[in-house]
Amino acid sequence: MTTIIAIQGDGFAAVSVDSRISTIDDGGFASQITTLGPGSCKVAKNGKYLLGAAGDMRAINILHHAFQPPIPPPGTKGSKLDQFITTKFIPALRACFENQGYAAPETDTSSHIAEHASTILVVIDGCIYVVDGDYSWTSDNSRVYALGTGSSYALGAMSAIMSNKSEIKPTQAKTMTLKALKIASTFDPYTGGPFVTFIQEEEK
Repeated sequence: MTTIIAIQGDGFAAVSVDSRISTIDDGGFASQITTLGPGSCKVAKNGKYLLGAAGDMRAINILHHAFQPPIPPPGTKGSKLDQFITTKFIPALRACFENQGYAAPETDTSSHIAEHASTILVVIDGCIYVVDGDYSWTSDNSRVYALGTGSSYALGAMSAIMSNKSEIKPTQAKTMTLKALKIASTFDPYTGGPFVTFIQEEEK
């Protein structure tokens, strides 16, 4: 399981993520706890993107090692970047997942190698998008994002940490997300260290 917490700043994005993987048995209990080693982070630097996943480890593997995301043309901002994510990035992501056997079954009775059951965090040019299992994307007006089993704890912590802070710098965002992640790991048994932080700034 996972907790990813991110802040959309002015001209940058800060993302912090935990390193715990839990194997859940048929009864819904964690039968094994694993700590990811180097090179297996739940957030991947892939070209100009930061790509994270909360859900199946298979999605994380694909984002690290199989997906070749399209790059937006220089100067693609605002609604044009939204359009690029909708018409170029997401079709490429879906095609990659399907080619790798990681996609939802076509019908209730069809079988598939794997079912898409993850939420994907996408950061490009300092802008954050969240892609759900049906390949729709959202952005949050609060500019704070949390994914995974510890997301509620992390969001609550962020609400308290960010109160009365109107302008946040990248170094502050890093400190805040790490603190929220640590608080989430205190209450969510499926979230644990070490914690990793990424800062991506908008290209000038």
